[in-house]
Amino acid sequence: MDNNIFDKKVKSVHIVGVGGVSTSSLAEYLMLNGYAVSGSDLIQNERINELVKKGLKFKLGHRARNVKGAQSVVYTSAVNRFNPEIKLAIKKNVPLVKRSELLGQIISGHKKSVAISGCHGKTTATAMLANVLTLANLNPTTFIGGEDCSLGSFNLGNGEYAVVEACEYKKNFLDIKATYSVILNIDNDHLDTFSDIDDTVKAFSDFCANSIAIINADDENCAKIYNPTTVTFGINNSAVYTAKNLKRNKTGYSFNVYAYSRPMEKINLKVIGKHNVYNALSAIAVCDIMGVNFGTIKRALENFRGVKRRAEYLGNVFGAEIFADYAHHPKEIVATLSAFSENFDRIGVIFQPHTYSRTKFLMEDFVSALKNYNNVIYATYPAREEYDAKGDALTLYSNLKKQSKYSEYCQTPQDLLEKTKRLCLNVQSVIVMGAGDIYQIFKDVVLQKTN
Repeated sequence: MDNNIFDKKVKSVHIVGVGGVSTSSLAEYLMLNGYAVSGSDLIQNERINELVKKGLKFKLGHRARNVKGAQSVVYTSAVNRFNPEIKLAIKKNVPLVKRSELLGQIISGHKKSVAISGCHGKTTATAMLANVLTLANLNPTTFIGGEDCSLGSFNLGNGEYAVVEACEYKKNFLDIKATYSVILNIDNDHLDTFSDIDDTVKAFSDFCANSIAIINADDENCAKIYNPTTVTFGINNSAVYTAKNLKRNKTGYSFNVYAYSRPMEKINLKVIGKHNVYNALSAIAVCDIMGVNFGTIKRALENFRGVKRRAEYLGNVFGAEIFADYAHHPKEIVATLSAFSENFDRIGVIFQPHTYSRTKFLMEDFVSALKNYNNVIYATYPAREEYDAKGDALTLYSNLKKQSKYSEYCQTPQDLLEKTKRLCLNVQSVIVMGAGDIYQIFKDVVLQKTN
């Protein structure tokens, strides 16, 4: 038996780390397609609770016995080879399947598929595209790397169309061969995976090979990619799909769309930030190529309300408006704070660095992105990494304190509560930023204490 889960012999699947956004969606997909699915994780979150109601056999913690009876084991790149479930699967010759491999196997069975990549913005762009295709009654199977405010993170379609978010970490997106490959941008990120920017560009180039490539014409690294089927989108440079006459309003940007130099309709977005114009353009390009009516594209994008943890409004706390955002790379931080600066005069940031390696390699960029704001730096979320003092949150705080007007460091939830109070006295709004557990900690500790 090979590692294709859709081999006729496979009836039962175990998923290591089943509580993640992507893995929980894969678990639901498999269950809806008749597979017996078990899963394990270190905590039992709401996603797992919902899956248990639908038939998931869940085990808290990672133990070798959890794999018993499974004919295939799915895992993510965050799981290391010392995981007892992985070790037993190897010992018993149970086929191991990466999360990205399973996604690739799923979309291979669809008539048309779209994989959306990029170092920044891919979750929102994926959600935008899913909303358009859903409104167009194309009933796509969708895997979104976050929770869309109306669609959630997963939908099982009718088998014709599939939309997936494709992550570049560990070059996982190379396991996904789609009809259309979107590249939003290419940046110095995941420096524990790529040796340099040229290595990163090469991986993205390989990702979009043998597909219709929809690429950002304004991104200098995207410009290094040659694909004979490339379709471009952009604002500043010449592109097939362009946005002109950009105007900012209270909720987002409006712009006129041009396709092949032909004027189309005006779009009025209701999500904050100029970066969302690029996300919208990528969705417009894909859908127009697919033949979706532009009126449908316009309605879907204008009704799009965003994804949780992407400029998500959490409420008013201690007199300040609180938002949450997933930004964890310096360029994402700059884009998010720039967008909020258009609506608020005084902004505070609560930031949790995500992984020691990223913080260490991009230390100067993080300081530059945060130095003009009032900051509270929360303890690093290590994800898959071991401690490295050079990439620790305390090190970032020490460097930032030399340049910022106001900066504090905290390591515990209670300390976060106290420092949030002080921060809110000096600002109009606070952006809680990071890809780790800061979102849940803030909601559990700060918001619960003030509601």
